[in-house]
Amino acid sequence: MIDAKKYITTIIILLGIIMVGVSIINVFLLNLTHLFEVSVNIIVVLIVTAIIFSTIITYKVIIGTDINSKIMNINFKIVNFIFPMMIKIASLVGISKDEIRKVYVKLNNKYIHSQKYNLKNEDILILIPHCVQKSSCKLKVTTDIKNCKQCGLCNIGDLVRLKENKNVNIFVATGGTLARKMILENKPKAVIAVACERDLTTGVQDVSKIPVLGVFNKRPNGPCVDTCIDVEEVENAISFFTV
Repeated sequence: MIDAKKYITTIIILLGIIMVGVSIINVFLLNLTHLFEVSVNIIVVLIVTAIIFSTIITYKVIIGTDINSKIMNINFKIVNFIFPMMIKIASLVGISKDEIRKVYVKLNNKYIHSQKYNLKNEDILILIPHCVQKSSCKLKVTTDIKNCKQCGLCNIGDLVRLKENKNVNIFVATGGTLARKMILENKPKAVIAVACERDLTTGVQDVSKIPVLGVFNKRPNGPCVDTCIDVEEVENAISFFTV
């Protein structure tokens, strides 16, 4: 569940900081040329307008409103620009950074869903975090997911069957470095990534030239230990890219 209020609260604080900053700058500009002062204020007004525009579009996305793909593209660029500042502000005021990351991944997924794809199954790469594997399991599935014996104690067995039925490339990655290596070696046309909010956000930002659909993992035992996957969400993502 995405909490729009926390995202909007962070935006309001960001706008407040910008306005205070402008006031301080204007004090220092009193002795400078009027043209320079006006130029600075115009730039600030444009930035504030862009942030307000982005916030409105983002809220509409969160509540499920369909948005034109071109507008989604513009909005995502604005969000990418202000995202680092929002993360810092959220941390300072006690808002969970994961709440902001959830919105970011939601916007990314919505933007990708506004596009049209018609890929082959083998052109899709699915990346799974190692924490999905049962922590007590001794089998090495990071080298080959088919090493799984499909005992049913974790979702790896479900993914083996998915790989066989859909003919997609599925890899279990121990971290971002290995995930990026898999992308470079396999050269997919689309990626479906399953991970936590932090890793999904980083992954989307790292792989900007390939569409990446993010699927949040479930963490009934806490972060990074015996996590779970909604395999149906992964199947739906495959269907979207291949229809």
